[in-house]
Amino acid sequence: MATSHTNMKSLLPSACAVGAVGVLSVVAEVCMGSFPLDIFRFPLNVVLLALWFATISMLYRNRSGNAFARFMLSRSATWLTLVLMAVIGIVLGLQRKPSSTSWPVVVSILFVLTHLCFVVLRGWRGARGIRWRFSITHIGLLLALGAGFWGAPDREQRRMAVYDYPSNEAYTMTGELRPTPYPIELVSFRMEHADSGAPTHYEAVIKVDGKDVTLRVNHPYDRTLSEKIYLVSFGHSLMGETYAVIEIVDEPWQWATATGIIMLIAGAVMLFIQGPRRTER
Repeated sequence: MATSHTNMKSLLPSACAVGAVGVLSVVAEVCMGSFPLDIFRFPLNVVLLALWFATISMLYRNRSGNAFARFMLSRSATWLTLVLMAVIGIVLGLQRKPSSTSWPVVVSILFVLTHLCFVVLRGWRGARGIRWRFSITHIGLLLALGAGFWGAPDREQRRMAVYDYPSNEAYTMTGELRPTPYPIELVSFRMEHADSGAPTHYEAVIKVDGKDVTLRVNHPYDRTLSEKIYLVSFGHSLMGETYAVIEIVDEPWQWATATGIIMLIAGAVMLFIQGPRRTER
């Protein structure tokens, strides 16, 4: 009991430091507004990712003499991680347009990823060698969450009006002109109306990369693994011609997220097939 009390006492400064960072994130949100995500675009986010992992690896190797590393490997950090994940999920789920750019959310996700990375470093290998089920599942979770976090600055949304002639004039959500590297052309547009005259369904056929693609609301076209094209709305020009409004969403880190999800599924399948591991007595 005395040893446990001593260990908790030694972890207290690290726990207080983590709590202080959380309070500072709330103050930053109130005073400065949203987290400046655009500043951390590639290659800065990759550099920071490498430094983050190198720092965690160094702290883990010297964990016996480092209070912060011992705290991140403690049960208290695990419980805090579970609480933070639940709170983040609830907060983002209740928002009409979920935004993960607030300072408290960014700091919370970074804490969750840091704890998960410490856990992976500690548990990927056991006395019998590599713990495949543990490694595949936890590294998959780390990839899925980490790609969304570190890759968020590189995510880009652009909108453009598409007419019956080729154009690549697209704009970001802040109104900045950001042309697409390929032209898009409206081939046809079809709309269905209710008895009242209100539109009930519409779809557009666009030409992109030399082929015709059909877009419907909530049915995007996957141009690449990381790029999707959505049909948003439609309109009429002063000349009476119909145009479609499309949204191009580019997520360069999508491949890492997909890899993490596949690893999570593989780990779950392995757990189901092999069953719980029995401890020999």
